[in-house]
Amino acid sequence: MGDSLGKKIQEMMQDKMVQSKVNKAIDMLKKDSTKDLEKKLSAINKDELMEKVNEFDEEKLKNIKIDKDEIKKKITQKDLDKLQKILGKDSDVIMKKVNDFLNS
Repeated sequence: MGDSLGKKIQEMMQDKMVQSKVNKAIDMLKKDSTKDLEKKLSAINKDELMEKVNEFDEEKLKNIKIDKDEIKKKITQKDLDKLQKILGKDSDVIMKKVNDFLNS
């Protein structure tokens, strides 16, 4: 019994961390200049990023309980355009996942 409670608490903490990271990313997208974002993104391993993006499917997104409505309220088309611009060559694949998520 103790194990399942610990596991449940761990899952809740993980969900909160993911939501927090999503919120932080949206804030950065809104506040940081395209140039700053491109610099931050250039430090990220693109292959690793694409691997993570490809792991996300509707089921996984449901499991991590990201508040889609909250994201939809915060993010604008201008933000999405900015995101697409800074993603470079991988933008089509990532933007398709983002749009599929937002419109599902």
